[in-house]
Amino acid sequence: MTASHTRRMRRSALAAGTVLALTLAATACSTDGSGTTNEGGTITTLSLYSADSPAGEWLNKMGAEFKEQTGISVTNEFVVQTDLPTTYGKSVIAGTEPDLVMTNLVGDPTTWLANGATVDVSSYLDEWGLEDVFSENALADWTNSDGQLQAFPLEGYNWPMWYNMDLLAQAGVSAPPTTWDELIQASAALRAIGVQPFVVGGADYPAPAVVTLVGLSLVSEEDLSALYESGDWADETGQKVINGILELQQAGVFADDSAGLSYPDQVAAFGAGKAAMLFDGSWGYANAQSTFPDLNIQLGGFPLAPSAPTEKPVSFAGQSTGVWVSPNGADNIDAVQQFVSFLYQPENLAQFANIGFISPAQPGYLTLDAAVLPPLNIASQEQLPETTTVYRPTYNSLSPTVTSAFFRASTQAFVPGTTAEQLTQSMEQAWQAQ
Repeated sequence: MTASHTRRMRRSALAAGTVLALTLAATACSTDGSGTTNEGGTITTLSLYSADSPAGEWLNKMGAEFKEQTGISVTNEFVVQTDLPTTYGKSVIAGTEPDLVMTNLVGDPTTWLANGATVDVSSYLDEWGLEDVFSENALADWTNSDGQLQAFPLEGYNWPMWYNMDLLAQAGVSAPPTTWDELIQASAALRAIGVQPFVVGGADYPAPAVVTLVGLSLVSEEDLSALYESGDWADETGQKVINGILELQQAGVFADDSAGLSYPDQVAAFGAGKAAMLFDGSWGYANAQSTFPDLNIQLGGFPLAPSAPTEKPVSFAGQSTGVWVSPNGADNIDAVQQFVSFLYQPENLAQFANIGFISPAQPGYLTLDAAVLPPLNIASQEQLPETTTVYRPTYNSLSPTVTSAFFRASTQAFVPGTTAEQLTQSMEQAWQAQ
């Protein structure tokens, strides 16, 4: 079978509908968009970093320095993350996809390698001298069940609760709540002084994340994983999660308008001092430093229900953004090898980490500058492993179609007046999208 015939088969498979789902994320993106296959002297990328974000500026800076050293031009296109899977899928079908894609391993991208939209990069680790760059955990997160490495890990993350300690103190609360009873009491005290408690971007990706967070504060990771595999929200575990999140909603824990808020909305409300609690990840640390540096923020975990199987409040951590090689990138592999190797040079990767992004490099591989890192970044790495029970987000295992449907259904959990029956039906319908 010729390479061109294989390529035509791959396009046909993708055109059949394998690259149509939306995905979650916490930032924006960058790609070529020229409509041409890349050869020799150019590299094109598509990423979830916006051009004016610290990560986007880093990527553009790397491209400029790489061209100066090698003569190879790098063109970065930026696309909002929810549009990235569809944008990329269409380009693959047309045969015009960028050489490299920088996005998360959630939703539709989990199908890319199996469907020929990207290539296995396992062999490149040794060939390109990158075997010592990544931690075992980072590589494990990006390795599929067939032992294939789907992308080069770039951005590791943690995802804790943020507490505005000054607002809590004004409400008479001296420490972040660690139990549901304390959370409910703190929420009532905050409302009494005119402050919203826990603001959630319920119309955006924080909605399923908070549903999952509540679930892990109630039941074991094994039980929640089994629920997400079966989609049987009417069973005992499903009803525990549904009744739990509605209990918190009815007790006034979530900000009144959470169901209609996006991710930027929730951050803006917290940064403006309108809400005292936020669930946000390491991708937000640099923004916090630049836009609300004077807030007295303490990071921690989500409080535990009485039935919690763990002793410490719950937070998330894992791998988010990776660098994927496309079929066009495989055809342009000499230039791709040079650029990827350039990005992962210690001094270049350290620049990425130093703007507040937690990279998966091996301990000792990077020399980080604590003087320039966002304070929350440093605090998160020092405190969260000791003070919280750290889980990977359970929904990362869902199929792309269920992921999209779950995200939409989760919004209902933050709508005042939602009943357990209504939420159960919405959740079960989401899993029927399988």
